Parts: sequence; structure tokens; C-alpha cells
Amino acid sequence: MSVRRFRLALAAGFTAVLVTTVAASADFAWDPEATFDPAEAADSFGRAVALDDPTLVTGAPSDDTLLANAGAVWIHTRNGDGTWSLTVKLNASDAAGGDQFGSAVAVEGDTMVAGAPFAAEGEGAVYVFNRSPGGLWSQSARLEPTGNPGVVNFGSSVDLAGNTVVIGAPAGGTGAVYVFNADGEGVWAETTVLTPTDAQAGDLAGTDVALSGDTILVGASLQDAAGASSGSAYAFVRGGDGTWSQQAKLIASDAAAGDLFGDAVELVADIAVIGARANDDAGSGSGSAYVFTRSPEDIWSEQAKLLASDAAAAGLFGAALSFDGAQLVVGAPGAGAAYIFDSPGWLQSVPLEGELLYGGDVAIDGEALAVATQAVPSGTVDAYRRSEALLPPPVPVGVFDPTTGVWSIADELGVVSTFFYGTPGDIPLMGDWDCDGLDTVGMFRPSNGFVYLRNTNDIGPADVTFWYGMSGDVPFTGDWDGDGCDTMGIYRDGRAYLRNTNDTGNADLTFFYGIPSDTPFAGDWNNDGFDTVGLYRESTGFVFLRNSLTAGFADVAFYFGNPGDRVIAADWNGDGTDTVAIYRPGEARFYISNANVTGFAEFDFRFGARDLEPVAGIFAS
Repeated sequence: MSVRRFRLALAAGFTAVLVTTVAASADFAWDPEATFDPAEAADSFGRAVALDDPTLVTGAPSDDTLLANAGAVWIHTRNGDGTWSLTVKLNASDAAGGDQFGSAVAVEGDTMVAGAPFAAEGEGAVYVFNRSPGGLWSQSARLEPTGNPGVVNFGSSVDLAGNTVVIGAPAGGTGAVYVFNADGEGVWAETTVLTPTDAQAGDLAGTDVALSGDTILVGASLQDAAGASSGSAYAFVRGGDGTWSQQAKLIASDAAAGDLFGDAVELVADIAVIGARANDDAGSGSGSAYVFTRSPEDIWSEQAKLLASDAAAAGLFGAALSFDGAQLVVGAPGAGAAYIFDSPGWLQSVPLEGELLYGGDVAIDGEALAVATQAVPSGTVDAYRRSEALLPPPVPVGVFDPTTGVWSIADELGVVSTFFYGTPGDIPLMGDWDCDGLDTVGMFRPSNGFVYLRNTNDIGPADVTFWYGMSGDVPFTGDWDGDGCDTMGIYRDGRAYLRNTNDTGNADLTFFYGIPSDTPFAGDWNNDGFDTVGLYRESTGFVFLRNSLTAGFADVAFYFGNPGDRVIAADWNGDGTDTVAIYRPGEARFYISNANVTGFAEFDFRFGARDLEPVAGIFAS
């Protein structure tokens, strides 16, 4: 038949690793919510941003409202209706000209810290602010290095977690990192100073810092690990007795002189991301970012090197990083862009773009994102909200939410329809029930074995209702006799029961194929106009396709996907042959292949919310 047919299958997953060869072509949208551009002079506004939704902190180190370049920090709060408002503008209690308060900021809950690296004639200082139950922010502490270290630019970088603050002081000799802890009364005290074991003068250890649990990641962007200023990063861990020690030195696998690896660092649990904004894979200064992971044996290893999908010289990709454990945003101010990647697959979505220096600093926390444009003399900060909006996918697919009964389907023109049909617990079906060349929704209700088919994709009663199967059966659909109409099949204990009409009755065709734990799906694997049965076997991770509706061995067998993936089959490229694709629930992402073989996906895209059931078909525009 010439009609492209798409078939639903509800397989549980595959064991082979699937790698995409292209970046995602559709994804969740990031909707602009606000742009912060203070009316008063706020020099260098956006030099640093930090986010703990709904609190956004922005540093403006050259602000001269009090004194020239004394600096300031702005705090905005997102309201329940999605609007943002200025909560307060903060200055250091002992502000002095040239302190550059706000050069680095961090926020967690009701605590915010801000660095002033040029305070005290370049020695530097960090200020701690706390928010009261009534929402008022006030300074609670001023942190400074013990002794008389001289010009160290203490406060050039900061991070905060619980009662621990980590502070970079890169300018003093080798550079160092200071750790402060607060006691039960909220009194802060310096507890240790960290210096890499192989530190050399001018390494700039503490260029950036990141703290997660009992691990600190320290960037040393001018360290000469693989040539002058190739850069490195160091992981320090806190032992049970509270003392810190160096665990590892991290170097890029392709490190080269001048990369500035470690200029930006991020850390969540056992995942470290390290920027190298001067890396030259796509031209001088195109930039890159590296992902390292720590094994249960505490061995760190490089897992991925990330590049911008449109990488070009002077892009400075990796100049800014923010990672919330699930999403990584990478700033590329030379390109005026911010790139968002999903962990752990590190798939890139469509980048956000602005003017030159957009992406100079970034912050992400769940559904909230902030991107700074570090213009001179004053920049701006854009706030975004991640939308579960359904962006048009490149091929017609849909998703069903089994908890609410809501369908969302996109036709071949990318028009998305959302409607209710079914009840929670129903198993979704998709097929051409009335032979008009268009696929519409159906449901199988496991509680009573009834099938409910509708001839339009909208809310309303079933057009056809009948009993076929029983609780525990696995339903699937196909055009078994090649007449252009899709009808029911069920799979029970390794046996397929296929019926050529959508009504109550005995199976027209039944045969054994596979084993009881297999999951069935259907498609036209050889372009003969008839749908036949495919199986997924969890015990081996194989897909088995057979070209006839009879018992026997598979005609085609291969791996595709990861554990937990769900399977759909369709004629994705219009050549008359259905091929297997998978949907990854945790990513809400479809991986499409145009050949029934072990290999890479041809393309992938994200559609709908996470953890739904996938469908595909020819839908009316």
C-alpha cells in the first residue's frame, strides 16, 4: 500500500546504548519571562548571576551608586503569577570605591554570598546575607582570609552549599581556595585553605570553584599541564573527620596550550563539567566543555567533550557554566548564545541567542534559567521559564498521559492537538479504524478487556466498542489482511491472536511467536502491504521482526535503544517500509531510525512532557 502507516508498540526497553549523530531538532521551549535592565546606572550589571528558583541574584561590580566601582547586588523574586519583581538592591556595609562587590555571587535558600575581590586593596572580601522569614535581606557576615595574604583577590569566585562557603583567591602566588563553615549560631569561620599539590606560581587556582556535598572542584585555568595555560581542575574531598584532601587532578584528554581549561567549573555529586573557552576545535577561541564522572572507586574519567552545534571561531563556548544535575547550560558570549544540554546523554537543544556577550554568565535551576548579556558599561539579564509546550516534531508522533487521559498529537504539518480520551490506566492504541487513510485514537481497558475506538482525534464517546482480550493481555494493532483497515491483536503467553474486524469474536489468526515475556508491536517490515508482528525481548535486548503471520523464526533481529525505552514503528521516510524507533520516557525524546539494524538513530527530537506513552500515525491536518 502507498499509505504511510505508523504503529504503536509498548515495549519496555533495550540494552544496547543508542547514540545520536545529530543534535535534537525540537525540544521543550524556554519562554522569556523578564529582562532586567536597571534604569539607574548599574555598571557591569550581569557580571555574575546565581539562581535558586524563585530567587535570582545579579552582581554589578562596577556599580557606583555609593562610590565609584564599589559594586552592588540585585535580588529579584519570581511571583506566583509568573511575574518578576525587584526585591532589594544590596551593598556591602563597609563599601569602598573599587571593591567591585558582586563580582561573584551564589545563593541557596535564604543565604546569599557575594565576592568583592578588590576590597582591602586587593586582598578581597566576601559578604554573607540572609533572608528573614518576612523576606528582608540583611548582611550577616564579612569573610576575609586569615593572616595577611596580600593581594589575592579573595572572592573572585564563590560557591555555597549548606553551612559551607568556598571562595577562590586566584591572584596570590599559585592561587588558593578558602573554605568557611558556619556553626549552629550562624557564625562563620575559616576552616581550611586548599592549594593543589603541584601548584606553581601563576596557575590561578581558584579561577572558579564549585561545591557539591563533600567535594570541591577548583579551576586553575593558567596551569601548564599540557603547555602554557592549557589549564586543569582539581577535586578535593572532605573526610569523615572534616579535613579536606586532594582526590584528583583533571586534565582534558586533548589538552593544548592556551585552552584555559578550568576557567569555569560546575559540580553536582559525581559529575563535573569544566569549561575551556579558548579551545580551538572550530577555530581560535571557539571553546568547549568537558564532562567528567567519578566512579564508585573514586576514579575520575572524562566522559564527553561538548561543542556548540554551530561552533565557530571566537565563540568562547564554555566561558560560563551552570548545571543543576539534569540540565547543563553553557554560555558562549563571543557567539552571543547559550546552549542547553540534557544529562546524562548530553543532547543539545536549540540554543538561545542574543546580542554579542549574551551568555557571559548563566544560571539554571529546574524550570528557571537566567542568561546575562555583559555589555559595557551596563548589561542585562534575561529570565526564562521552561515550557512543557509541544514544539512541532519533524515527523508525526503523539504522546498519551496514562495518569490523566490526555493525548497530544502532531500531524505532518507540525500542528499539535491536545484532548482527553480514555481514563487513567487505559492502554493507548492508534490505527486507521474506518479505512480513510488517517489514524485515530483507541483504548484498551485492562480491567474488563474492552476496546474503545474513536474515528476522530478529539474528545468524545467511542465510535466502536467491543470486547476482545482479557486482563493481562498486551494489545497492539495492525493491518493484518492488507485491506487498509487496522484491527486488533493481542499477545498472550507467547501467542498472537489477530482479528480482521473490530468487533467481538474469535481470532481470525493465531500462532505462537516468541516467549511469554516478549512485548509485541506491528509494522510492514518488507514493504508488501501487510503488517506483521515484531517482538522485543527484555532478557537479551533484541528486536525480532517476522515477515509472515505464522509461527517461526525472526527474519530480522537487532539491538536498538536503552533499558526503559518504549518502541514505536513507522514508515518514517516514506519508502514503504516500517522501521523501529524508540521513545525515552525520562527525556521525552524520540530516536528515529530508517533501517531495521543495530546502529545509530538517524535523528532525535523531544516532544511533550516526560514519562508518557508514545504513538505515531498519519493524523488529519
